[in-house]
Amino acid sequence: MSEQPPGGAGTRPDPLWILDLSQTRAAVVIAEVEPRHLHRPTPCDDWDVRDVINKLVASTRVFTAFGRREPPDPALDLVDPVDLIGDDPLGAYLEAAARCREAWRAPGALDGSAPSTIGEAPAKAVLHARIFDTTVLTWDIATAIGRPHRIDEVQAAYVTRIARALVPAVRARSEARYKPAVELPPGADPVAELIAITGRHPEWSPGPG
Repeated sequence: MSEQPPGGAGTRPDPLWILDLSQTRAAVVIAEVEPRHLHRPTPCDDWDVRDVINKLVASTRVFTAFGRREPPDPALDLVDPVDLIGDDPLGAYLEAAARCREAWRAPGALDGSAPSTIGEAPAKAVLHARIFDTTVLTWDIATAIGRPHRIDEVQAAYVTRIARALVPAVRARSEARYKPAVELPPGADPVAELIAITGRHPEWSPGPG
């Protein structure tokens, strides 16, 4: 896919294009995960790299069901994710991402409302939640394994707009979901700004090893 947003300058990118971009970049990062990385800590408290990839695969499958207006598999626990990746994290994610893309590109998928993790919502808002989750978890994995996250300013700016509405709404329902936003100095990097909204520290490091 092209990494240049469709449309002219100043045009907000198509959310389906951003979905493709975020899923492609997630796959590139997961492709760099080695077996020795799987038990490294991540910015998600109590979750290692394997847990985060499992959560990403599980949530991708859940949002595929939402795009299809179907109830998700109840075994797909997003709080305590079960193992879905086995010994093939990339393969598991690529399969889930392809089905998610197909579901949200189906005729009518962006019309009306759709189910979500917090109830019925406008379909585009549900898709935005998918894009947000994919982007932030990609950053988590990349940061944990010491690889580039590849999230550029276009993606970061788009997802930051989502985060400013989504994170406070989710935090209001459950304070445990997100820590308070991290204060950054003016002029912070766009990716750092996005990550700080979620309560993660942009300078988080897994430490030596």
